[in-house]
Amino acid sequence: MEFLTFTAGSGDNSRRLDKVLKVIFKDSQGVGIHQALRKKLITLNGKKSDGSDKVCEGDKISIAAFLLEEAEKKSVDAKTENTEHDSSEKDRPEVVFSNKHILVINKPRGISVQSSSPGEKSLADIVSSLYRGEGDSSLSFRTAPLHRLDRNTTGLLAFSQSILGAHWFSENIKIHTIKKNYVGIIQGRLSRTEEWHDSIDTSPSETGGGFKTVRIAKGFTEAVTTARPLAYGTYRGNDVTLSQFDILTGKKHQIRCQSSHHGHPLLGDSAYGGRKLFLDDGSASFFLHASRLSFPKDNPLGLPDELTAPLPAEFEKFISFSLINWDGQLII
Repeated sequence: MEFLTFTAGSGDNSRRLDKVLKVIFKDSQGVGIHQALRKKLITLNGKKSDGSDKVCEGDKISIAAFLLEEAEKKSVDAKTENTEHDSSEKDRPEVVFSNKHILVINKPRGISVQSSSPGEKSLADIVSSLYRGEGDSSLSFRTAPLHRLDRNTTGLLAFSQSILGAHWFSENIKIHTIKKNYVGIIQGRLSRTEEWHDSIDTSPSETGGGFKTVRIAKGFTEAVTTARPLAYGTYRGNDVTLSQFDILTGKKHQIRCQSSHHGHPLLGDSAYGGRKLFLDDGSASFFLHASRLSFPKDNPLGLPDELTAPLPAEFEKFISFSLINWDGQLII
């Protein structure tokens, strides 16, 4: 019987064997991993395992070739069966930057980063199926999002392409050496730059339609946002402000919640008190765009000093029709 042998990488250290095998088999349904382990069709360093053993870098995982062939066939059959529903290629996101450590896309409106319900198509699924991490040999490594944007928020979104990329990016987000800037349309006239310091209860409370929001409340971790007016205009006779948001922290719905709390909800963000805004496709939404990511100089991932993403066409159109006299520049 022919066996194929895989060598565990550094990112596989301390992972259970059965978890590593699920990634090797690409979560293919119908592959009896534990049954194959019992029959010694899969071994760890030539020895039988029940799957609970922890893998170490350099370990040899041997798998009967026919199991991998069956898994590949099931994967192909599933893709063929779901061709009409699989739009990942059609929905391939715009890539802003890519190297062996980090992939950054320009997220479109109307799609979740992670699935919130069974069968929902997510960006994480699409990106994982289209792009394979190149910077790490770990068997269990998967390309995954490194931060979040709301379903209707657009702009820069980073994904890991290696273990090093994932660890470095996550750590530098935590210590605030990666800077994030957004632009959005808020209600009313923001006359001057304001710095908002609020504690946010991020445990979600359900609103109408099953949507869950967060709220300002004492006793929780502080969220810090600087809101800067860029230009002014009107929408249906009401003042609106094109604003830049510089966030020091990264709380769920931070900009949306704080903007509303300080009297300037995002136009169209009805969950947080904004007036309804209907776009050309008939959907109700708001405009909030992750416009820029800034990175420390001489970082180990080969990232540029900053990345920017252009506004979506529908956002540009709104600016044009709302008579906002903006020169297109952001405040650094």
